[in-house]
Amino acid sequence: MGDDLGTELVDSSEVLNRNLNNPGQADELWPFVTGTLWKSAKAIGALCAAIFLYDERSNQMRTAIVLENGHSVDFFGEDRFLELREPFEIELPRWQTLMSTKGTYQWVDLTDEANLSCKWLIPWYRRLQLKGGLGVPLVFSGRAIGLAVFGCEGGEAPPSDRLEHAKALLDEAALAIQLLKVSDRAKAAETAEEEIKVAGEVHENVAQSLAAISMHLALARSCLMSDSAKALKAIDQARELARRGIELARRTTHVLRPGRLGPIGTSQTLVDLIREAGRQSNLECDFRELGRIPQTVGEETEKVLLQVSREAINNALQYAEPRKLGVVMTWYADRVKLEVSDDGIGFDLNKVEQNGEGYGIQGMRECVSRLGGRFEIVSFPGKGTRVSASLPVLNV
Repeated sequence: MGDDLGTELVDSSEVLNRNLNNPGQADELWPFVTGTLWKSAKAIGALCAAIFLYDERSNQMRTAIVLENGHSVDFFGEDRFLELREPFEIELPRWQTLMSTKGTYQWVDLTDEANLSCKWLIPWYRRLQLKGGLGVPLVFSGRAIGLAVFGCEGGEAPPSDRLEHAKALLDEAALAIQLLKVSDRAKAAETAEEEIKVAGEVHENVAQSLAAISMHLALARSCLMSDSAKALKAIDQARELARRGIELARRTTHVLRPGRLGPIGTSQTLVDLIREAGRQSNLECDFRELGRIPQTVGEETEKVLLQVSREAINNALQYAEPRKLGVVMTWYADRVKLEVSDDGIGFDLNKVEQNGEGYGIQGMRECVSRLGGRFEIVSFPGKGTRVSASLPVLNV
């Protein structure tokens, strides 16, 4: 056991060191957290494991990972995991003690349901016929950032060396989770710097357009009495410059920093996209938003929501010949689901993908997959198309 622990911690250190040296690039970290959680589960003979992340502002825990027999489960997509979707508040003294920096782990008799502090997990325990459970706080820099839980078939606690092994691995997982948060902030800072430059360029272009408009209008005024044709031409050129400037400003509002708008801003941007589609094509358009909108949404999630929406709407306008276009965004505790549907001519999805004519389908799928989300497109000739994407609310 000691040699295994040493090898696993050396491997962990290599991954963490790479990301400590480059916090803006953290593609390895989330798979690392998932793998470390399962190594911890195997160390104590657990059948299942989960990580819940703590939000200090709301004093709530949210489900981040669920593993059964070494495989990640889609607790959002499968109805049998309803109990894991909603956040829960930390109120009971046992939870508070476990989450404090003094505690290291706690073994629990899962058959004693009357004394369990996490009763919302009881259906999960029953389905898997678990008898013993382990709770390990994830602590970083003296502060609780989450909780790892494990379920075992046996009712007796594992040997102390195995428990310490699992705890050491989970300390590495806690560091990786914190690095993910740092990475997210680093990426946001890089994006902000790039977009400030873009904003400066847009400002210069708009200023140049206004200066040119002013020049053409001055020319038109001077020629108004002597050469009406020349005056009208100058006015037409000024109008064209104004149109381009307005279009540039409109694009800027959609492209620059959508992630900083927050969930309400994201919704408004989608409303604007729908309205613009209706104006362009004389479509009957509808936007609906369901569920409770969270206070914070990951920047990458917001960007992918807008990317998928734009691509799906553009595809519908270009290829589907629809009369109706609808967008529904549904908020859950940990996920947001986007659906874009039309009643157009539809297509044979298998044929399109076989011929390599993806209409951006592959790009949408890759964007959603990169965040650990689910992407689906359903279409049949003559029966319209529905594009759906399910994404995590937070990018940690």
